[in-house]
Amino acid sequence: MEHLDLGQYDLLLFDLDDTLFDHSEAFENGLVDTIQQFHYLQKIGHSEFIQTFTKHNHLLWPRFSSNELNFHEFSLIRIKNTFKELNVSAEKEISLKFVKTFQSSYLDRIKPYQKLNEFLFELSNSVGLGIVTNGTVFNAFEKVDRLGLCGIFPGSSVIVSEKLGFSKPNIEIFQYALNVFGSTADRTLFIGDNYFTDILGAKSLGLDTLWINKYEYECPQKEQPDYMLRHLFDLKNSIKQ
Repeated sequence: MEHLDLGQYDLLLFDLDDTLFDHSEAFENGLVDTIQQFHYLQKIGHSEFIQTFTKHNHLLWPRFSSNELNFHEFSLIRIKNTFKELNVSAEKEISLKFVKTFQSSYLDRIKPYQKLNEFLFELSNSVGLGIVTNGTVFNAFEKVDRLGLCGIFPGSSVIVSEKLGFSKPNIEIFQYALNVFGSTADRTLFIGDNYFTDILGAKSLGLDTLWINKYEYECPQKEQPDYMLRHLFDLKNSIKQ
């Protein structure tokens, strides 16, 4: 990646999941922890369960992000559909227990990364920082707290789709964030891992973008991010001094 001149920007906006922490790892490990607490699931391989659960998560996500389903409904239908596909017979009470156990196990897997936190604190002394995330208000603030980032991202700097009623890649959520921080698109850099929701969404309003591309995928479409890194912490060595 070419060096980034921080002087170009008044504001850096970050995605949360798989940008500020490894959501995918916490998600999978949280599922494994949960499966181990339900003896009748032991006959199902962890990989098969995770693959099926993740599939139904993705299938239902548009209904949640559009507010057709609240998070409780989304979580319950997700596990019910997973159980159904895997031929697991479970009463509603069991499904509810699984939802509660998984939520707790997932959040317990989210830990601070001290070196990244120190870097973000340094950044906050020279540029505005904010978070724009798709998801629930409770989860977003709980994650920020568990990551030890509350001092860097106070409540007013965390923009959550559930609260607004629209989500990335909708242009409205990016414009809302600019309004909150009093910034402009040409002075803002959006940093995220999802090409479609983060990069294309931010680009649609004219923001510069940094794609956290862990697996070095090719761009799925012609639109290119302005910068690309494998990990957020790599940004530390890419900032022009």
